[in-house]
Amino acid sequence: MSNIFQSKVFRIVAVIAILAFFSATGFAIGARKLGPIQLVTNYDMKTLITDANTMNECAECHQAKDYHSCDTCHDDHGAVELTDVPFFALVEINGDVPEPGFILLDDILPYREQPHTHILLEDFLEQQGVDDFESVTLTSPDGGFITINKDQLSKNALLMPYEDGIRFASEDLHVSTWLKGIRGFIVVGKDKPLQINGEATSIGRLLLGPTESVTVEQATVMFKSEEDGKIREAYTASRIQGIPINKLFNNESFQSLVVIDKAGECHTIPYEEIKTAILAPIHGELNLVIPEHGRSQWIEGIKSIEIQD
Repeated sequence: MSNIFQSKVFRIVAVIAILAFFSATGFAIGARKLGPIQLVTNYDMKTLITDANTMNECAECHQAKDYHSCDTCHDDHGAVELTDVPFFALVEINGDVPEPGFILLDDILPYREQPHTHILLEDFLEQQGVDDFESVTLTSPDGGFITINKDQLSKNALLMPYEDGIRFASEDLHVSTWLKGIRGFIVVGKDKPLQINGEATSIGRLLLGPTESVTVEQATVMFKSEEDGKIREAYTASRIQGIPINKLFNNESFQSLVVIDKAGECHTIPYEEIKTAILAPIHGELNLVIPEHGRSQWIEGIKSIEIQD
């Protein structure tokens, strides 16, 4: 009986000791904030492993003893790295708008982290100075392309956050129009200030196609390395999207073009000089871009084009 009694007493004492240990540990965590124990209780292992790998990489340049505050990294590197937040992603707006160009995504939807954030498509266009229009076309990098007439838009036509950008959705339109990852807007206005071979049109209408890109201002750049003294070279250029002259007139043969610019000056250009040229909107004006020539030989602010047999 004494052995049984002693065994029971031992088990009771062991339980009391274990409880006392965990109570003391809990007190220490609360009172003294024991770092390692607190980390294990507050964060999952995946997070801890990721942070440990980052610290290990930092140890290549910094002393481990310096890891005592956030300032160690922030003062040297300036900020936390947020690789999945597209602060500087851009959306292009073009066509019949007062100020064509690029807009930061954050300026369209500055509170993406808040749920249910959205803006009416018409409100967005109004912010860009588009008071009245016939249609708006939305484009995405993967070739997505939707055009909606103004009278088909309702208060349900919204721009809203989507992964690395914005998307369009409207409960009043077919789901196939709910474009994701929008990167461009082409607005077609009611006015037709341009004359192309006797037909009134506008930049927005021309940009709906067909269009193509040309390479301009190709140049060779060189740099001498201070380390090994070797001179290395690379090639720079620009790509401009526009309407090819040939397709503008349905491949109709002609000898030359008669172009009138915004100053009223008349330019007669042989076909051989502009057979690879495109009409491209630059800074809100229609320009005749000739890839083989520099910008000084392009015609800016075109108002009228006629073919000459």
